[in-house]
Amino acid sequence: MTDLTLQVIHPTAIVALDSLPLDRNPAAIYIASLSTERSRIVTQQALRSLASLITGEDAHTADYLALPWSALRYAHTAALRSLLAEKYRPATANRLLSALKGVLKECWRLGMMSAEEYARAVDIRGVRGETIPAGRELAQGELLALVNACKADTSPAGVRDAAILGLLYTCGLRRAELVALDVEDVDLETGRLHVRAGKGRKERTSYAAGGALQALIDWLALSGIHSSAL
Repeated sequence: MTDLTLQVIHPTAIVALDSLPLDRNPAAIYIASLSTERSRIVTQQALRSLASLITGEDAHTADYLALPWSALRYAHTAALRSLLAEKYRPATANRLLSALKGVLKECWRLGMMSAEEYARAVDIRGVRGETIPAGRELAQGELLALVNACKADTSPAGVRDAAILGLLYTCGLRRAELVALDVEDVDLETGRLHVRAGKGRKERTSYAAGGALQALIDWLALSGIHSSAL
């Protein structure tokens, strides 16, 4: 990172923090506008990381609510984009850039930036590149070993875990989708699942069959659950 970059990213006007009431704070308003608690937590972390880069403070203590985001201009956001590209993987860097643009849009909406200042500040391209997704596909032998471990567990947890593995594997459910399922979302006659917690809050239908459906039937019979969380 060059001295020029440091000079661009740490001007006195930016480092001089100034608290705002929450109903006029663009960062607070942007976070409050998000639809889920998870997205709010992730965005708070992103803004704290951005505030750390801007102020030089520790990432765990940087006060993103006290940062005058409306003072950021294109020179600052372009330098931030370069720092993020160096420091993070593309997906993470772009997530932080998205949070930055979200806060700057609130600055414009609150009248803290002109339309031209806002347009110039957010006129930065995303970070390109691809990374190998975390994790890997299970081999058939590994999956069989997990199923056998569930069968060997004679406690209710073994029956429950067999149903969990079956639904995850055969229905392609995400973890959040699985734990959000209620008993009312399942039709044991057809194996139909009403998945309500899909990505982007999209609902969809999936089907359990074979051993997965039987494991689910066994779990419901053992647990005696008739309503609420599956």
